[in-house]
Amino acid sequence: MNSKLRGVSIVNNTPIEIPYSLPGDIYHVTFFKKKRRKPFAKPDLIFQTPRTALPPCPAFTKCGGCSAQHIPYEEQFHYKTSALLESYKKDFGIEPILYPALKKLHYRNRMDFAVFPGPVIGQRKAGSFRDIVDLESCFIQSEESNMELKRFRSLISEFPDLPYNRKSDSGFLKYLTLRKAKNSSELMTILTFVEEFKNSDQEEKFAKVCLKYLKADHILFCFNRRKGEISATGEVKVLRGKESYLEFVSGKEFRVPFDSFFQPNPEGFQPILDFIEKEIPKSSDHLIDLFCGSGFFSRIFAHKFRKITGIDSIESSLEIARKQMSFDFPEIEFSYLREDLFSKKSSSQLNGLLQSREKNILIADPPRAGLGEFVTKALKNSKISSFFTFPAIQPPKKGISGN
Repeated sequence: MNSKLRGVSIVNNTPIEIPYSLPGDIYHVTFFKKKRRKPFAKPDLIFQTPRTALPPCPAFTKCGGCSAQHIPYEEQFHYKTSALLESYKKDFGIEPILYPALKKLHYRNRMDFAVFPGPVIGQRKAGSFRDIVDLESCFIQSEESNMELKRFRSLISEFPDLPYNRKSDSGFLKYLTLRKAKNSSELMTILTFVEEFKNSDQEEKFAKVCLKYLKADHILFCFNRRKGEISATGEVKVLRGKESYLEFVSGKEFRVPFDSFFQPNPEGFQPILDFIEKEIPKSSDHLIDLFCGSGFFSRIFAHKFRKITGIDSIESSLEIARKQMSFDFPEIEFSYLREDLFSKKSSSQLNGLLQSREKNILIADPPRAGLGEFVTKALKNSKISSFFTFPAIQPPKKGISGN
C-alpha cells in the first residue's frame, strides 16, 4: 500500500497503482499503449482477500470522493504517515508528532455536488470528470447538510428542465454547495447557475420554492459563465441570511464568505493550532500570513505579535479579515493586501516584506497548487527567522495507474 491508500503491484519492473485494493488481492493486468501517450493498465480482479472494514457508504468505489473506506482507520493512518515519518527522521533527524483524527465520519464542513439532468445530484465518478454518481447522502458531511440535501433533491424533482445539460448546453443549474459550521448552528446553501438564469421568470419562481422548502440559515444564488465548471463563484444574490456564515475556532469568531476557502475540518485541525501556539517564540514581532483568506491564522495568533501582514487574492475575504482584526485587536498594527501570489507581479512586494530585519514569523497555507515559484524563491532569499507551512498535496510518484 502507498500513501495514497492504493495497492501497488510490480509488473515487468513497473509499479502499478490499483485503487480499492489490499495486499493479497489477485488481479489479471492488461497493458494498453497508444502512440505518444503514457501506457496504462487495466486490472481485473481474480481473488479478493477478506476485508476487515465494512464501507458505510453504498456508493464507495463508484463515487470519487473517498478512496479507503475498505481499510480500518488505524491502518489508513499508518499508510498515510509512515513514508513522511521516515523522511523526517532521515532528512531532518526529528521525530514528528502524529495526531490521528478523532472523528472519522461527518467531519467535513463543505461539500460541492454537481447537478446533472435526471436530476442527478452527486459527486463525480472515480476516474471520470463527465460522469456523476447520484447520492442520497454523504457520510463525510454533517447530518444537517444531509437533511438539506434530501430537501433539495425533493424540490428539484419538480423542475426537470432546470439542471444544466453539459452535452446539449441547455438548462441552468450546475452545482449545489452545502457549508455547515462546526462550532455554530449555521448552515449555508449555495446554488450555482449559468449567467443567463439571472433575473429570469424561472429564477423568480425557483427562488420562492427554495425559500419555502430549504431550511439553511443562508441561501444564495450564484451566477457564472455557462462553460465554467466552478461552484460557489461569481455574482451572488442573497435569498436569505448573509453572504457569509458564522464559525468559531480557538474561541475566535469568523465570518466565512460564501466563495472563500476555510479549513474543511476545524475540529481535526485544532491540534495543529495548539502546536503552533507553543512553538511561536515570545520575542516575535511581525506575523506574515500568506494565502491568509479571511485572516484565520493571523487572528488566532495575533496576541503574540505587535504587527501583522496578510496577503490573499480574494478581496471579500480580506475585507472580513480587516473588520474582524479591527474589532478584536485595535491595538495591533495590521495590513491585509490583495495580491496574486502566483503572479510575478507579487515578487517585488514579497521580497521587500521577507527581507525585513524584524523578528518575523511566516505562516503559509497555500491551495493545492502549492506555494508557487515566486513565493518559494522569495523564501529562499528571505531573512525569516522561522515559518510554518501546510503542504496541500504530495509529490507524484512514477509509475502506471490502474484504471
